[in-house]
Amino acid sequence: MRYPNGFPGWVDLSTSDQAGATAFYCDLFGWTAQDRPTDMGTTYTMLSKDGQLVAGLGPQPQDQVAAGIPPAWVVYVLVGDVDEVVAATPDAGGTVVVAAFDVMTSGRMAVVSDPSGAMLGLWQPKDHQGADVFNVPGTFTWPELQTRDIAAALPYYEELFGWRWEQQSVEDMPYLVAHLDAKGDAAEGADTSVAGAMSTPPGVPDDVPSLWGVYFAVTSCDLTVSEAQAKGGSVVVGPMDMPMGRWALLADPQGGMFYVMSATD
Repeated sequence: MRYPNGFPGWVDLSTSDQAGATAFYCDLFGWTAQDRPTDMGTTYTMLSKDGQLVAGLGPQPQDQVAAGIPPAWVVYVLVGDVDEVVAATPDAGGTVVVAAFDVMTSGRMAVVSDPSGAMLGLWQPKDHQGADVFNVPGTFTWPELQTRDIAAALPYYEELFGWRWEQQSVEDMPYLVAHLDAKGDAAEGADTSVAGAMSTPPGVPDDVPSLWGVYFAVTSCDLTVSEAQAKGGSVVVGPMDMPMGRWALLADPQGGMFYVMSATD
């Protein structure tokens, strides 16, 4: 594996309009798209920034579209043995949503949910090792868990991925940061943070479940918000300032939600 076991190394979008979503994100982030056929009779779109892979995009299952389930970005945690993690999920309090299966020669995947119901993907890399670049404008920079039962959720990630949680405070709200110590093996003093977690904020509708949010880095949050609106997207929350940067929660034209953040030094 290119990245350590337990590293959130890939994100993709499941969408009701693959062509429309591809056009929106490519225009917004300067991505280029390459469609690749799958053995399920669909295409999967690989998205790149300056020739480096950053994310993926695929069709949403028709039963979800018919049920009115909105498109969603999915965070994938890279693991050495996806079947092993799937087998350990029930004992850790989680649920197997999609059993492990091979994605041609690219890798092996599954979808699980933590004890609070937040879903995420598992990816065992083969030909596809995850994103090539992170944390620069136009790329995935941070996954964030918003959960309705934080006490139940956090031990799940500790047990399955070896994450170590440290409590911080963001704008007087409790916030936890997950550290993957193996991420810092190559350099002493390296940043080992890999994810954030918080209780579902006040005011979020009761029917919104626990979920993982995806942040993309941008040069200017406000400029990106304006550009997203001009391209058919909408603003859900923000823009707002935090100590680490300025952020907003946006929705693409199909309803898929994502965060953008312009970071401070």
